[in-house]
Amino acid sequence: MKIGALIESWRSNPSNSPITAFLLLLLGIDFVFFFLHFLPLFGVLNDPLFSLEEDGGYPERYQYAKIFSIIVLLIMVSAKAKVIGYGAWAVLFLYLLLDDALSIHELLGHQVATSMDFLPAFGLRARDFGELVVTGIAATLLLAPLAVFYLCGTSSFRTVSRYLFLLLVALAFFGIFVDMLHVAIQQGWKVSFLLGALEDGGEMIVMSMMAAYVFLLYWRNRNAGSLSQPTI
Repeated sequence: MKIGALIESWRSNPSNSPITAFLLLLLGIDFVFFFLHFLPLFGVLNDPLFSLEEDGGYPERYQYAKIFSIIVLLIMVSAKAKVIGYGAWAVLFLYLLLDDALSIHELLGHQVATSMDFLPAFGLRARDFGELVVTGIAATLLLAPLAVFYLCGTSSFRTVSRYLFLLLVALAFFGIFVDMLHVAIQQGWKVSFLLGALEDGGEMIVMSMMAAYVFLLYWRNRNAGSLSQPTI
């Protein structure tokens, strides 16, 4: 189906209006924070709490709220559909929330790098390699059960899981690949600033898409007798 026809099909369905409004709201707030992040370059709004890169800043708290809403909606869908696989997705997002809030992979990554005597390479610090090890282990532990549920699940669950996995890959691109570039490329503060904005801004946009998709899943099936997958 052509993109134009797909968009028209979406717009012609009145039931999609709340989802569209929700997604636009989330993205609108994302872009407001993205805009505010650049204002200090012009000597305006120097409060670090508005920075995308500030731990505990307003953008990060907003990101926490999105992840928390995803967890709650997935638990509700899992309970209604009696499909434990959605609960497994909720556990994955719970880890993402705790990792963001408690810096799990950073703290454990530093310990791993120290205990295994990792050395800096390719412009990356030893702790960066430790963080990659921790992230890899966490991904294996979280995705392995999901793979089992996917193979044994219904067509609806498999469809939803494919969409969520693709978005998860996009999130990993910004959160891991761009993050490593941010560390490895030392070309002055301007490049560092742009890479930081790309990393955190990209994560925010992807998480908004995830939240909207999970809300779509909940919205389409809140009154349904049986769970059906949302289509895009």
